[in-house]
Amino acid sequence: MKILSIFEIVKNSLLAVQFDDKEENEFRHLFNLWKDYEFLESFFEDNLIDLNSGFYEETEIENAVLLTIDDAKKTEKRIFELATKGQTNTDEVLQNIFKPLISDSFDITLERQKAYGLRKKSWLRIYAIRISPNRFVITGGAIKLTKTMNDREHLIKELEKLEIAKKYLKENYLIEESDFYYSDIIRSE
Repeated sequence: MKILSIFEIVKNSLLAVQFDDKEENEFRHLFNLWKDYEFLESFFEDNLIDLNSGFYEETEIENAVLLTIDDAKKTEKRIFELATKGQTNTDEVLQNIFKPLISDSFDITLERQKAYGLRKKSWLRIYAIRISPNRFVITGGAIKLTKTMNDREHLIKELEKLEIAKKYLKENYLIEESDFYYSDIIRSE
């Protein structure tokens, strides 16, 4: 898996990588999947045991699909709001919804972060690299139905994507917010 480019989703704030196995950047890909009824139905059928394992309230597949679509729409809207407001209001920044992936991390340089969907007990996860309080690079996301990320292949892949993105940002000297203003590898959507 290789990064083809980084796309600016919200100017000077929200970015997303595009991997060579996808036709769109991770932010677009993620939210398109989470609003796709057929994809979600298939995902929950394939992961029915996890869906009904007790980690979340038991629910029927159709209900899980509808909950996911609703949560995805609201979460996407909130991310856009924070990315935009955060450019002028330091109280309304992306960091308000993103949290460290590993809570005992003391080095915040290119820190791996996660955001949850907005629904109470949401299984949606958005993964990103934090550059500053209102500049994040989205690396992917997943529907997480288990306690840890180490139990399912689709979640392990998200950890790998975070590491690939972190390495890519370091190799291209995109470490601090100001580095992004002068980079010729950032693309507009």
